[in-house]
Amino acid sequence: MDLPSQGKATITTTTKNENNDSSLFEFTGKILRKKNISTDYLKLAILEDGNDRSTNVYIPRMEPAICTPTDFHYLYIDAIIHVQGCINIESVTESYHHVTQCNLIKCAPNIKMIKEILALPNYLSFASTLGMDKDEFQSMVEGNRTKVVVHSIIEKITGGPTKAPPRYRPCRIKRSDMEILEHKEAEGQDELNHSWRLRQPCQSLDDTIYSFHDKKESVGKTESVVKNLPEGADDVVSAHHKMTRLEYLEKKKNNQTIWFVERIRQLPKLPTRILDVGGGRGDLAVHIAIHFPEVQVIVVDSNERSVLAGRDYAAKVNVHDRIEFCCMNFSDYMEEYEAAGDAGGNGVVDFVVALHACGDLSDMALSFAASNDCNFIICPCCYPKRYLAPFVPHWHHFCKEKEIDSLSRLVELDDHREVSRRA
Repeated sequence: MDLPSQGKATITTTTKNENNDSSLFEFTGKILRKKNISTDYLKLAILEDGNDRSTNVYIPRMEPAICTPTDFHYLYIDAIIHVQGCINIESVTESYHHVTQCNLIKCAPNIKMIKEILALPNYLSFASTLGMDKDEFQSMVEGNRTKVVVHSIIEKITGGPTKAPPRYRPCRIKRSDMEILEHKEAEGQDELNHSWRLRQPCQSLDDTIYSFHDKKESVGKTESVVKNLPEGADDVVSAHHKMTRLEYLEKKKNNQTIWFVERIRQLPKLPTRILDVGGGRGDLAVHIAIHFPEVQVIVVDSNERSVLAGRDYAAKVNVHDRIEFCCMNFSDYMEEYEAAGDAGGNGVVDFVVALHACGDLSDMALSFAASNDCNFIICPCCYPKRYLAPFVPHWHHFCKEKEIDSLSRLVELDDHREVSRRA
């Protein structure tokens, strides 16, 4: 095999074989490049620590036992490996490094490889190659989606974000969408229109509706609440892959619950029984219960694991006697509530809240509030998406398909808050 050698590897011995045409080598380095040069050999360019030039080595493709571990393929760019073998000398100027043993030292930040590791029954045994111990690896994996775990591992390996942040580009508003919004606003204000009327919120939508004293009091109570996260999940990257779950809780979720609490505080009459639609782990319900001791809260969510975590959370902060967690689809809850009349003797819901109720769930919460003459505070998200077919939002009956699409797009415009509120 007549292949040139690039770079300089550490020669651990100069012992020659009986034909006097090879020397042994052994070193550790990072894979910079790789190339399938034939059906028999894989060529790797490896940069050894302390060297400024890479060394080409050749690994037999038909001898998988050479590579350890054998559970998965790990020869990806940026992986750190330890190789040993012999330098076959073809001539005075030509030689090549033939690998006889290859060991993985540190995994590459490669999504496919990490998924292969996570699928193994003995995945914990590879914790050291991912830069962590077994306990840290186990806590990262348990209770989290594979996609989130993979991104967390890549950030652990690289020491930085999984992907470079995308360049920010403000959303553009289509003129045709604005024309539809203006047309529907005029239609809703028309006295001759008897099919539907445009309603206005009973409170200002200004974010600064409370005084500094009120905000300071709310933040103080919020900071005293037990952290509502699974054990070991503080440093796990959130589903948005932008911040850890602890950062998301402290910088976003807690502020959102304060926003809800202060709006409830502004009501002329405090509700007695609040329904939290899609309340999940109980973040909003617990904060409401803490700030308003006379209020009962019902949380409805279809995720059993979240509901169980919410019950534990409520018990830890000693408000479990005033929060009822129901694990069921909200459509089923609506049917049972309607069939029970006076809520089965447990009291009538007089206020509805929903924080990040995705897609149709926001409309279903609105439908419940309208049917039962309840005031509400609902923060929708993912409005252009549909999740709960065959449920059809009530407002769709007053719009054409093109109008539905336009209004749904405008609702999601974070860069144009006033337009979003109008939609």
